[in-house]
Amino acid sequence: MSNSTFHSQRKWNIGFMLFLTLLLTLLSQISIRFTFIMALGISLGFVLQKSRFCLVSALRDPILIGMTQLTRAFILLLGISILGFALVYWGSSLRNIPLTLNVFPLGVHTVVGGLLFGIGMVLAGGCSSGILMRSGEGFAMQWVALFGLVVGAVMGDRSIINWRNTFGEWPGIFLPDILGWFPTLILEISILLGLWQLAKWWQTKQFGE
Repeated sequence: MSNSTFHSQRKWNIGFMLFLTLLLTLLSQISIRFTFIMALGISLGFVLQKSRFCLVSALRDPILIGMTQLTRAFILLLGISILGFALVYWGSSLRNIPLTLNVFPLGVHTVVGGLLFGIGMVLAGGCSSGILMRSGEGFAMQWVALFGLVVGAVMGDRSIINWRNTFGEWPGIFLPDILGWFPTLILEISILLGLWQLAKWWQTKQFGE
């Protein structure tokens, strides 16, 4: 990268940071809650863009190129989410704060939707977060994929009642109700640790590192 290009990019970065600062300042005069949500969204978008995190890459890279960094990052994300959710649930229980757990049963619609979404992710080259991130970067084809994602989500939401009425649903399974919270956490974290070691072993086998 030439010095002129570097300085030009630096000016754009500084200008964009000033714009975001002014935007958040103005939003704070309207709603602190909305300002916090906006700042959180910008921060998550920045992390996604810099890390190139994408569920498709996490599942595809080990098979195509043998790399598992994103796979292990996804496993780590699941582990943090599981522990964080458990802490929120326990904290709400101790303070008698009502917390509704939306546990939905599986069904034929889950299998069909998962297959369609998986095929769409491969064809589009990205998951929902990847498509949003690349759309923000200006990739025109990802805008087409984003439009398809929105259309598919709306169609799925409108047709789910028909799927349930036609094919029914399988019994819902919520492991904490069966095993208890602590055994469930041990089981889930143990499985994730096993998958982590498996992913690490697979990359070592492919590249010897």
